[in-house]
Amino acid sequence: MNFMPQQNAAAQRTPTLLAPKELAEKIARLHQMLEFENELLSLKNAKAMSEHQSEKTRLVAIYNQQMTLLSSNPEQYKKYPKADVEELKQVSQGFYEILDAHFRKLSSVKTVSEGIVKAVADEVSKKNGPPPTYNATAAFSSTISSNNSRTLGGALSCNQVV
Repeated sequence: MNFMPQQNAAAQRTPTLLAPKELAEKIARLHQMLEFENELLSLKNAKAMSEHQSEKTRLVAIYNQQMTLLSSNPEQYKKYPKADVEELKQVSQGFYEILDAHFRKLSSVKTVSEGIVKAVADEVSKKNGPPPTYNATAAFSSTISSNNSRTLGGALSCNQVV
């Protein structure tokens, strides 16, 4: 077997800062993926978003790593042509805009989904609740559990071990 010396293995694991053009390419690809996902969300086809999940996860990890490296040593980009750095800034600006739109769309989908789940849960609890009973004045009497259900937003409280 061929083993690497310990210091070479450690040196290979140390992340290095990508050139501005390389980083711009990665960000542009991530931008395309988010645009595509936004279209899928608009078409109400969120299931198809999982097709490129592994690539998106890899690109996000690269992006986060590169931003950490760049923030710790911004002087490294001074050695590259100014045009390359400006291109990276423009690509990044477009990425931030599409990322914001993506976040808003996902938040909307989440809010709607949570509302649907709550509505279904409320309807099920109504159907499974105790039947109405009459009180001494021949009116429907609300039971303690249905009062609690209305006042606590459907929360249950029980002082027994189940």
